[in-house]
Amino acid sequence: MNYNSSARVAGAQITGQATGVDKAIAGLLVAGVTFVLGYTVVRASLAASTPSTDATAASDVEIVIPHEAALWADFATQF
Repeated sequence: MNYNSSARVAGAQITGQATGVDKAIAGLLVAGVTFVLGYTVVRASLAASTPSTDATAASDVEIVIPHEAALWADFATQF
């Protein structure tokens, strides 16, 4: 039996064997998609929430949803 090492490496790449870099990229992609979807769901649920029907409570409470730029505005200045 003659095993050619270059043929084994080429065969491993063709079969789709993932490397550490591939797994890291896939992990970052999944984390990014999860963050974006979670953020969107939270923003949508906050925007869809209805204020209470009590007249005095409604006049005292104002629902404010900040823009994402406002959330990160002072991040670099705190450290």
